[in-house]
Amino acid sequence: MNDGTPPNVAGTAVATGRRPSPAAGLRVPGPVLVTYALTQLVLLFWWAVHHPGLFSPDSLVYITQSTTGTWNTHHPVTYTGLVWLSLQVFGGLGALTFLQTVAMAVGLAYAVGGLRRLGVPGWLAAGAAVVVVALPPVGGFVIAVWKDVPFVICHVFLLGTLARAVARRRDGLRPVLPAGLLVAAAVEMTLICLFRQNGFIVVGIVAVAGVLLLRPAGRLLLAAVAAVTAALLTNWALLPALGVRDSESIVAYEAMFADISVAYAANPAAFPTEHTEVMARVAPLSHWRDSADCYHADTLTYARPFDRRAASVHGDALVDVWVAALRRAPGTIVDARICRSSIGWNPLPAGTISRNPSAWGLPIFIERDPAFQQSPFSHTVRTRPLSERAHRIGMELTRLANEPGVEWLLWRGATWTYVAYAVIGFAAWRRREPALLALAALSAGNQISVMIVNNVQAARYMAAPYVLGVLLLPLLAVRRNTPATAPAQRSGVDGAASPVGSTGTDKATVPAAEQALVGPGGDDAGPALPLQRGDHDGPTAQARVDERG
Repeated sequence: MNDGTPPNVAGTAVATGRRPSPAAGLRVPGPVLVTYALTQLVLLFWWAVHHPGLFSPDSLVYITQSTTGTWNTHHPVTYTGLVWLSLQVFGGLGALTFLQTVAMAVGLAYAVGGLRRLGVPGWLAAGAAVVVVALPPVGGFVIAVWKDVPFVICHVFLLGTLARAVARRRDGLRPVLPAGLLVAAAVEMTLICLFRQNGFIVVGIVAVAGVLLLRPAGRLLLAAVAAVTAALLTNWALLPALGVRDSESIVAYEAMFADISVAYAANPAAFPTEHTEVMARVAPLSHWRDSADCYHADTLTYARPFDRRAASVHGDALVDVWVAALRRAPGTIVDARICRSSIGWNPLPAGTISRNPSAWGLPIFIERDPAFQQSPFSHTVRTRPLSERAHRIGMELTRLANEPGVEWLLWRGATWTYVAYAVIGFAAWRRREPALLALAALSAGNQISVMIVNNVQAARYMAAPYVLGVLLLPLLAVRRNTPATAPAQRSGVDGAASPVGSTGTDKATVPAAEQALVGPGGDDAGPALPLQRGDHDGPTAQARVDERG
């Protein structure tokens, strides 16, 4: 029975003495093509439901900045630039959201190809990819005009790259990141850093996991360093040179302000007069006290009594207030941080969760944003479903997904983070392959970054672990390693090459030297190439293969 695993082309080549044709190396396997086709079809359904897209207050800011000449760093210029390009070339944002569906479908197909190389049955991996985009929290999310969408898409691509690196290490191939994968990893990690600031933490966690689990991981570490360097140079040098101004945003301080609010509500008498005077310049002390909410910073910082401009002016003084509160009542501040990071660690409902944008909220967003109303493209922000029938179906599915009883499963990324850890841990134990644990680095990086600093209970902050958790479920089906299917020993390192195993579908039965004839991972690995001088097995291994033929 065909489970989607590529046939043992290398074993056949050794048995017959003939190399596979270049066409065999170029052929894309069925599960990968099916993944792209079906996920694209499902995402086009969601695109028709929400055309031209779903819009949040952030979406309006992107449009305002890119069309009124007020570019700043409050939001990533990388995504604001994509918004500008779609508006200028196509006159609207439907093209941008359509391309987001294409990018996600391609990324899912790429990830499925990587999981197949780890021994995951191809059709199971394809099924998981289709299921994840069919879920309203993901399907609707991909159609939103949000920087978080490309951020998540880059995670999906990086999962595919890491899976290929793990497979190459298992098969004894060196380097684990050849030139193509090295470039892919560097680009993926650079974009992760450019689309969200917490991307730097994600890349750092991936680099650490690579060093510990994918030795030798010099190339992965090089890709991470190159990504961080490129992102920092873009933010610190390129953008100012292009005239993009520093927004002087207080977003980075909002969590501190919320900590002050919680501490003040708990014990206002502990605050000295000089501190309450600073607080009163920004908002009435009653607002600091009454808006104390450990789950959300927005209840304090976006309410009308709070003067955000004054908070920016007195930001340093408010930081001093926060430091004093931390010294005075560290338990209170730590408890507030743990509470506010609930979206990152708690699989159960906690606080009021912020889901995908909704069409009904759009008029409210526009009314509250006078700057957006000055944009010449303000008329483009309207929901115009391409199919009323599809719209009705999509809205009913979304309503069902919003039922309170299923929040833990359909909206809590923490749930799927723990599922991913369990699945990866089980697969690593079953295969006796610790390197598989590197696949958990992406989810861990997101979870840790949210737990370090977070302002609200927004589901989108954990969207990447959500998508990755569903995609990784088929790892439960990987086969147990046995002496007959153990990874091939590396000739020139372990002293001998393993004999050719059975002609089954597990690629781990094929020695590394023979796999190199068709590229790593089988028929979806790219053109078939002979071993070149400098590969780990060298000419001697090639001679052994020829001799067997």
